[in-house]
Amino acid sequence: MSKKLSIAIAVCAAVFALAACAKKGGQPGAANDNSSVLAVVNGTNITANDFKAEAAALNPYAVAALKDPKNKQKFLENIEDKQLIVQKAIDMGMDKDPKIVADLERLKDTLLLGQFVKKEVLDKVNVTDQDAKAYFEQNKANLGSVRISHILVPTEQEATDILAKLKAGQKFSALAKQYSLDDKTKDKGGDLGWVSWAQFGSASLKDTAFKLKPGEVSGVVQSQFGYHIMKVTDKKPAQESDFAAIKDVLKEQIAEKRKEDLFESYVKELRAKAKITQNLQNLGSVNLAPVPAVVPAQ
Repeated sequence: MSKKLSIAIAVCAAVFALAACAKKGGQPGAANDNSSVLAVVNGTNITANDFKAEAAALNPYAVAALKDPKNKQKFLENIEDKQLIVQKAIDMGMDKDPKIVADLERLKDTLLLGQFVKKEVLDKVNVTDQDAKAYFEQNKANLGSVRISHILVPTEQEATDILAKLKAGQKFSALAKQYSLDDKTKDKGGDLGWVSWAQFGSASLKDTAFKLKPGEVSGVVQSQFGYHIMKVTDKKPAQESDFAAIKDVLKEQIAEKRKEDLFESYVKELRAKAKITQNLQNLGSVNLAPVPAVVPAQ
């Protein structure tokens, strides 16, 4: 999945919580009758939906505690207290503070982005069992099993250097024994044995491995463990009996691809119609906070 769509979906997941926080109170009406009003704080309603939205932010244990009527009432009082503070802040004119106004504009943009992605992308993608079956039939050659060897090293530069040695004619097995961090396979020349499509945990490694033909060596591929170079030594296509085991994973994969394609097509169309002017000379003057160094786990 593309980074842009991943970010948009993450935003979408937060939309309803944000919307609940942004929308407080209001007067009883057709969609919000008196039966749903749990409290009125200086004329502002706190409704059952407000209560549920606040509770949704709690951990499961805290939600379970709300089954006790006393805890439930105390939680309502906490919501009332929050509303009193919000009202006091508005009385003091804090809602006119330029930073608050700017933050609210950004919140509005976030809500609109999330709503758009949900309505125009997520809700429009539906993958059936038949879709998965058709994909399976067309891609059997890359959905079965591979016998694969790999060399795992900690840095991209080391992997690049090893790849150069392979291209120069050095043997994969010898380089695996010399450099690989994988103690379980290095003495076997990096041989992982047969691995099925369903067993492959890392999406990046899986995608690369199953595109290789027997005898082919990959480029440098990153995973959570480090940097890999892979070599497929043998390959078996999927059998009909394999479909049931991987059907749900295929459906998820197809759905992600369709969402990504739909999202990218929207963005491409919007950019084609838009007038965008970039002031790249100003971009260089944007100073960001320094990123703290990450110490690798030992």
